[in-house]
Amino acid sequence: MVQTIDIIENLLRMGKPLTALRFLKQFVKDNSKLMRNNEECENVKKIVMAFPSLNDESWRYFVPKPQKEEIEYLIQKVKECFPIS
Repeated sequence: MVQTIDIIENLLRMGKPLTALRFLKQFVKDNSKLMRNNEECENVKKIVMAFPSLNDESWRYFVPKPQKEEIEYLIQKVKECFPIS
């Protein structure tokens, strides 16, 4: 699980923020049963699952692109919602 989060963060650093969001969405979907059960984590899950699953090339045509800092914050919140450490 930690390896997956590292991959997502690396994608973001490599300039593939939307691919990172797609992977983050899949990660949350695949591991939702392991997520902490509280209101904040439920809200994080809803936010992540609301993102469309588009690649970097297609996203710009359909929806506004989130800022890198916003994606970093979202990744951090997801990390906090999983008992990774």
